[in-house]
Amino acid sequence: MRLKHIALNIKKKEELTNFYQNILGFHFVYQFDLNAAYASKIFRIEKEIEVYVYSNGNITLELFVFSEETDQGFTHICFEMEDCERIAAASKKAGYSTIRIEREGKDALLFVMDKAGNKFELKNW
Repeated sequence: MRLKHIALNIKKKEELTNFYQNILGFHFVYQFDLNAAYASKIFRIEKEIEVYVYSNGNITLELFVFSEETDQGFTHICFEMEDCERIAAASKKAGYSTIRIEREGKDALLFVMDKAGNKFELKNW
């Protein structure tokens, strides 16, 4: 297992350049929109969200732009591994919350949560 990315909330797009690029030294990799249906199922926020991926060569960040006050947010850690289905099944069997979203032509999105509600995304290598 290895760390794939860390996802954080930011309130304003200006933080991308002002903080993550100019202060921390990360560079822009790509941008995508998380559709409202996925945002609702995974994070319980029913809005389409702009997500910016930044990297410094060693660490990858997914930065979710969401200006509203929230106690939910998009914060999560993504682990890449050999068999995420096994980890998801073990998590579910042990009574931990899991989220699985099937996607056409792609691997399912898999998330597991600890008892404190911390979210972990699971991806295969």
